[in-house]
Amino acid sequence: KYFRAPGFSIRPSESWAFEILHDLGIEIDCSVFPGHHAHGGFPTYGKSEPAIIDVHGKKIKEMPISCREVGGHHIVYQGGGYFRLFPYSLIKSWALKDSDYLLSYIHPRDLDAGQPMVPGLPLVRKFKSYVGLKGAENKLRKLLTDFRFIDLSMANELINWDDVKKIVL
Repeated sequence: KYFRAPGFSIRPSESWAFEILHDLGIEIDCSVFPGHHAHGGFPTYGKSEPAIIDVHGKKIKEMPISCREVGGHHIVYQGGGYFRLFPYSLIKSWALKDSDYLLSYIHPRDLDAGQPMVPGLPLVRKFKSYVGLKGAENKLRKLLTDFRFIDLSMANELINWDDVKKIVL
């Protein structure tokens, strides 16, 4: 019923992926990164908010990852590397400002400060993989205390899908 492509990697040029997801019975996708991204990105998507994506009449509900523009770049501060990198006070401040729609995620490895380091990683990759691991669990606990979270099923019920933007690919 729900799907997210690795690395938010579905691009507009890969609209066939939405058709396949639809044919497989996926109703809600969370694969869109609404901006430029190393693994893909959907720069024409616009604001991070739910939408209906229509490819040749096959419609799928899209709940894109929440992004914020910082220095001309779209970043995800609610999960992954930027969640580990930024101080909690900044994450909380942005979340309060962006609270109309926030989609978060967390990888188990982002919370494992004791994980072994992969030898031979280039310096940039090493930084991206390991920065902020020691404080990530505490940040997540604060986030869960300071905000109310719901799952995709409940979000689906709360969204008025008749009123969301429609994207035809």
